[in-house]
Amino acid sequence: MKTKLWILFIGIFLFGSCLDDEGNYVYSDLNPIEIDSTEILDSYRVTQFDYLVIDPAVKQGKDDSNLTYEWRIFQSNPLPNPEIGRVVNDVVGTERRLNYKVQTPVGNYKLSLKVFDKQNGVFETILRDLTIESFAPVGLMVMHGDADSTDVSILVNNRIVPDATKDKVQHNIFSQTNGHRIAGAPGMVRFTWGGPSIYVCTHGSEGGCLAKASNLGYARSYAEMFDPVLNHEDIDFQACISKGSSIWMINDGVIYRATNESSFVSFGVPVFGEPYYAEPYIATETHGNYGGVFYDRLQKRFLYCHYTGVVAKFKEAGASAIFDMNHVGEDMLFADRGFENKWLCVMHNPENQEKYSVYECNLKNADDGNCGVGKYDISDCFAIEEANAFAFGKHNYLLYYALDTEIRMCNFKTQNTSIVRYTLPDNLLQEGYKINLLYLYDVDGDNFGKNLYVGIYNPTTGEGKLLECPIIITDGEIMVDQIKTYDGFKKITHLSYKNQ
Repeated sequence: MKTKLWILFIGIFLFGSCLDDEGNYVYSDLNPIEIDSTEILDSYRVTQFDYLVIDPAVKQGKDDSNLTYEWRIFQSNPLPNPEIGRVVNDVVGTERRLNYKVQTPVGNYKLSLKVFDKQNGVFETILRDLTIESFAPVGLMVMHGDADSTDVSILVNNRIVPDATKDKVQHNIFSQTNGHRIAGAPGMVRFTWGGPSIYVCTHGSEGGCLAKASNLGYARSYAEMFDPVLNHEDIDFQACISKGSSIWMINDGVIYRATNESSFVSFGVPVFGEPYYAEPYIATETHGNYGGVFYDRLQKRFLYCHYTGVVAKFKEAGASAIFDMNHVGEDMLFADRGFENKWLCVMHNPENQEKYSVYECNLKNADDGNCGVGKYDISDCFAIEEANAFAFGKHNYLLYYALDTEIRMCNFKTQNTSIVRYTLPDNLLQEGYKINLLYLYDVDGDNFGKNLYVGIYNPTTGEGKLLECPIIITDGEIMVDQIKTYDGFKKITHLSYKNQ
């Protein structure tokens, strides 16, 4: 009984002490901490060695001098990061304004800001997703160079990478990483999930190389990518097309394929013994039976790579075919996927020099002889014979083509004439720039087909620029007042999306 009375006495004493205490633990006196998240993005993406800068507004009543701050980057995944051998859970800032030069390894993280009242223990926390990219970030790879050497830069902005917080070009990544440009005139650059890796392909006796996706560091030579290894006299790069972990290569008119960074192997028996010479365009958005579809320069016909590893013919034209895939008889000038993922081809009749057409191929269904679904005459498009670059619309039957100083466009399904969509401004004309490249953004997502990229080149100075031209997808109009210009290139020859 004495014990119970003693406990009761202590409890009353402690309760009275709490009532008399006017310090930090009276909850009615605690002021909440408010972090203004309107200036904080939902997620962040930053490149290694760049600065991650975030400047939130924080308040707690009239006096904020008792607040402390902790910015932390940490993994959701409990497995150690393979680059540093431990789980990332690092404090990267202790001021309200974060200004962190990113040393954290590449990966996906959480970023937290904890604001703490050191007098009474009140705190508030925000949490955001953070992606840290390699020195070669996700973005649009820009291959550029001269007659003897090539480099690769990457453009990053929120039209290309939706959560990008910057709008800039990471210039000359290949040469910065390797200490030199790659030999040969620029050809094509492609990302593949196998590795992941980057195929940097050039024209000349070297052919380019395979590079690491993280920083475009040299991995192996072009010749060593093939099985058997190519002799230098057999190197003649023409095209490289990627789809997932598969890569299609055209070298000296021959089709090769590799998967998951394996060696390129040519397709065995061509057309049951008949020779072919592939034009540098391959359709990969196809029915599973076809594999890659391409155009044979020798016999002027479409062929496809059968899943068994042979190059094969299409069936003879069916009742609803507009043209016979096996008997086209024209020269291919350009081909790419367009509206409704049809494969669209700009063709020129060698026997009637004034005749130009767009051929439309539906490769989504099994071959029943009716893959040739459209043929449209574009011969009356102004100066089509002088066109040096083409691009197909992704949301309508539109064809853009470039002359030296202007971009014209036609709706080839409804008309066979063209209109001017863009003319180089006077300052660029006076400096001697000419248009040499068109690329309509073709990465699936919200911005698919919404920006036309234009490469311009000054042959006197050797300098190149890239114009980013927003378009109205319904009628193809280029919004001239919203064009952005990016400098610091040599002649641009190819653009391609880099994922990881």
